[in-house]
This record gives sequence, C-alpha cells and structure tokens, in this order.
Amino acid sequence: MREKIWDAYRQGEGVVRLAPVFVPRRFSQPGYRLKLHPDDYFALGTRRGAIKERWFSSVIPAMNGEEAAADE
Repeated sequence: MREKIWDAYRQGEGVVRLAPVFVPRRFSQPGYRLKLHPDDYFALGTRRGAIKERWFSSVIPAMNGEEAAADE
C-alpha cells in the first residue's frame, strides 16, 4: 500500500488526487449544500438514508451499519 501512495505522489508531481466519497446517513435532511442533483439524494436507496456528507480523506469508518461497504 505504501508503494502505491508513493507512486501516486510521484505521478502527480507532489499532488495526490483524492476522489470524494458521498456518505449516506439515516437522520435529518439530504445535503442540499453539496449541490447534488435531486435524483442523487438517495443514491444508495432509502434504507441507507440520504447523502449528507462528502469525505475526501479519513481514517475513521463511517459506521453506517451492516449494508455499508467495507471502505465506506
């Protein structure tokens, strides 16, 4: 894993590009401030909840229950 990170660092000439992860939550309203299309508020289904957060980098798991992906 460490070598993959260094490869990305070298390829980006010192910049490591991160892809955002949109995290669903089962409480409160969808994240309207994220500027998502309304069709995407419940992208993972209503059982998972509405998309409310966007994470770029974290070592903390989202802890969204049994249906969440392992890397969420």
